[in-house]
Amino acid sequence: MIARPLPYEEFVVRTGSRAGRGAARTRRARSRAKRYANLARIFMTVGVLTSAIVVYLGLMANVTRMNYQLTKLAVQRTRLVDQSSRLDDQIARLESRERLGRLAASLGMHQAQTFAQVTLPRAVPPPPHGVAFLGWLK
Repeated sequence: MIARPLPYEEFVVRTGSRAGRGAARTRRARSRAKRYANLARIFMTVGVLTSAIVVYLGLMANVTRMNYQLTKLAVQRTRLVDQSSRLDDQIARLESRERLGRLAASLGMHQAQTFAQVTLPRAVPPPPHGVAFLGWLK
């Protein structure tokens, strides 16, 4: 079998046809989109990196604030422990038997010669008033 060449008309590109104009528009739109796609990728990359840096700086600022607060609370705790020990010493000094004996003597008090035991009557609860709806919840 011998191959015959196709007629020349089929290879001719028709210009001005509707399909050709649509293809050119589509091609222009695609090339424009590709041109701006790289620019959009660059902006997206810069935006993601910037937001990552801002988040990192925010976290580091939070850690720094917490460290300052921890140091401040540690100093306050030390101050309170010192004040508590001073107050404990002052309470021990004010409650000493010698000091209380001197104060009692200056007020004219003396040791009791006899001791008495007093019993108090048992307290009687008052009678209930009204109706207790939720008395069983005790």
